[in-house]
Formats: sequence, structure tokens, C-alpha cells
Amino acid sequence: MTRLEHYLQHLQRFGIQPGLERIRALLESAGNPQNDYPIILVGGTNGKGSTCEFAARLLAQNNRRIGLYTSPHLYHWNERIRILPGAISPGAGLFEGAISDADLDALFEAAQPHIESVARPLGQPTEFEVMTFLGFWHFARQNVDAAVIEVGLGGKWDATNVCDPLVSVVTHVALDHMDRLGNTLEEIAADKVRIARGGRPFLTLESKPNVASVLESYCQKIGAQFQKFQPLFSDDFHQINFNFAQKIVACFGDVLGWQLELAPRFPIQVRGRFEQISAAPRVIIDGANNPEGAAQLVDQLNHDWPSHRDLILVLGILADKKWEQMTQTLAGEAEIVIATQSLSPRAAPACQIAEIARQFCANVEEITPVAAAVERARALAKPEDTILVTGSFTTIAEVPRDSF
Repeated sequence: MTRLEHYLQHLQRFGIQPGLERIRALLESAGNPQNDYPIILVGGTNGKGSTCEFAARLLAQNNRRIGLYTSPHLYHWNERIRILPGAISPGAGLFEGAISDADLDALFEAAQPHIESVARPLGQPTEFEVMTFLGFWHFARQNVDAAVIEVGLGGKWDATNVCDPLVSVVTHVALDHMDRLGNTLEEIAADKVRIARGGRPFLTLESKPNVASVLESYCQKIGAQFQKFQPLFSDDFHQINFNFAQKIVACFGDVLGWQLELAPRFPIQVRGRFEQISAAPRVIIDGANNPEGAAQLVDQLNHDWPSHRDLILVLGILADKKWEQMTQTLAGEAEIVIATQSLSPRAAPACQIAEIARQFCANVEEITPVAAAVERARALAKPEDTILVTGSFTTIAEVPRDSF
């Protein structure tokens, strides 16, 4: 465990604290590094992580050095801060360009005086504020050509919103984090759209008229250039997100005057998003962690494997994520459900997931920890079957992928 990881564990007790004064002070103390390179800022309830990955890789394949800041991580904090080189090989790892342990600790050591100077008058920065500061600063120190930044939560008060993006994006808006963002889609949209900037492009995939209206109205109010992307009909949400990323990158390139090649040079796999980690039986992990994400995952299954009734579902959900609705959506798609529980203190009890799942699937087991649940699924599966592990990023992070 790195020194930074120890420190971030200490910060977890401070939780989420609304307000941008701490992150602004941190960045100002370091000379506002977030202003040293052009930025694409991507928010939304679902799809923002894959959209960021696609956009960053499309930019990088054009011989550009691209910073990529995302959250949450699957295995290590390093994954959140990446620099994609000017050329990416087809065999590149899913976390290519992630900052090394040594560089992350050196960056943290250099950042400590800044953190301490801010903590005294303004209070301790949160773990997300510290990571966001380190990401912005690292990209400037490494002279990136541009950066793609994923919003953590919402928009208005998110630490990433201190930057001045050249292009702002909201993928979709759904009911999630309602305790912080609002109780209706319109309220949540009004928070997320605050990453828009006057005179600059704002792009969205949002098709719900009431939500799109909120986004467009705010853009009109501040003079942002509202653009709604209309994809060709498809149940393949990853293809839709990729096509949307092409549109975002094209817009970004137009603003900068960059001539960019937008055709992918090789397939792009996004970590933890409908990611196949094994074959015979096929094993898929997906971080769907809210009802809309679960519904999209079912649509993706129907698109890729219309007859997927041989599905073995390993399901572990967080208790604050409408887990009953998610269980209902997913359990009916499976021949076998194995309810499990990650090590997260927020995890819903496996026994409660199993109880709901039995209303929609005749064959339900309850097994913890996640690794044991996956091993049981493998023992039950025939070579032609599919095992799907989903429900939260904390669940799929505990899948022992090295054993496949």
C-alpha cells in the first residue's frame, strides 16, 4: 500500500463535503495547473466512464499525449490518473498509462505542503478533492496536450468543476444520488448541467424531453452551445457511447483547430463495463450500479446474446442504490442467481438480495465472499454458458480475474 493510500483511508472519515473553496485553494496554491491544457469535462449518471475512455483513446491515437482522470477505480487508486501516450498498441492493457506507485507517492509528497496550507484555514480536503488536485497537477507537470476529466458526482459542486472545460458533456440523467442532487430528474439535470460554460459547446445524449429541456434552458441562459446527439437506434449502448465520443472529439478538435482521425484503429475495451475476462464459460463483469444501468445491461445482453437463458448471475449491490429494483430487473434474466456481498460497508446483505431474487428466479443461492460466489458459478457453468458478475464496482473489483 502506498503512502497516499494510507492517507486517503484517513480522509474517508471526512466523507463528501459540498463546496469548491478547498479544491480551488489547492489548485491556486500550485499555480492553477488545470488551466495549462484544454479539457473535455464529462458528467452524467451512466455512461460517462466509457465515454471518457473512448474519447481519450481517440485523441491519443492521433499522436497526442492525453491525460485521463476517472472514478471510481477497480483495484488501485493509480487507475484514476492516467496519461495515454501518443500511440497505443492493440495489446495495450486496460490501465495503460496509470501513474506508477513511485510517481504517485512522489506527487503526493510534493503536494503535502499545499494540502496542509489549505487544511488549516478551510478544513481538511476530502479524498476526492485530493485526488482531483493530484490529477490536474500531474497532467500539467507531464505536459499533456489535453485531458479528459470524468465528473465524480453531480456537477455544480463536484471538485472537477473548478476547471474551465473547452467542451462539456452530460451523457444521461437518471435517479441516483438523490440525497445530494435532488428528488426528480429535472432537479438532478439542473445540478449536472452546471458544468456547461458560456460560449463553449455542451453535448448530451439525453433524449427524455423534460430532462433535455432543463439542459437546453440552462445552456441558453449562459450562452453555451447546446448540442443533442441523436444516435442511430441500437441496443448496443457501448457502440452508442463510442459514437458519441467520436462526436465529442470531433467538436473538441474543431474548437482547437486539430485535424483528427476518428476511426478506431483497433477495438477499445473499457474496464469493468461489459468486460469479458474469460471464455468457455464466458465471464462478463459489469459495474452497473443503479436501476437505469441495470436496465441498459439487460438490453446489452439481449443485443449480444438474444437467447441468454443459460445465464448465471452473480449479484452484489450497494444498499443505497435501489437494490430491490435492480435485483428485480436482473434476476428474471438468469437461469441461476448467486446473491453475494462485497466487502464494502455499504453493501446490501446477500440474504436480502437472495430473498428478492427468489421472486423472479427459481434457482437462487447465497454465497459470500464474492470470490467464492464466482467460483461456485464456474462450478455450475457449462462451457457454453455465460456468467455475469454485476451490481456495483465494489463487487466486480473482488472478482479474482487472475485465476481465469
